[in-house]
Amino acid sequence: MALLTPEQTISQLKMMEDRWASMRSHPRATASLRLRLEWEEGDARRSANGLTVDVSHSGCMAVIGADVPLRRQVRLVLPETGRSAQGEVVWRGHEAWEVGIALAEPDAGFWGVKL
Repeated sequence: MALLTPEQTISQLKMMEDRWASMRSHPRATASLRLRLEWEEGDARRSANGLTVDVSHSGCMAVIGADVPLRRQVRLVLPETGRSAQGEVVWRGHEAWEVGIALAEPDAGFWGVKL
């Protein structure tokens, strides 16, 4: 297997970024917003604090201080505004701290940032 030059590597990364961007349902905006995630686990109610990495009309990627299971139904709460929304964990990073959350009802104004 041949090694790529730095220019070829950058070109490959750009092509992958463009491909992922075209597959997304909404554009993303980089935003660090504090949030609280709440979910049920058996009879117990759990919650964890987190911080968004990026947001879109349909959800966010966030770093959460708990191991939230994939496909778990969650409630996102933005402490600064008091707004909340239902969602689902649709992706987890390999370290389990990063999660992708899809909002049950996409809302362009939920995050309070320009998208």
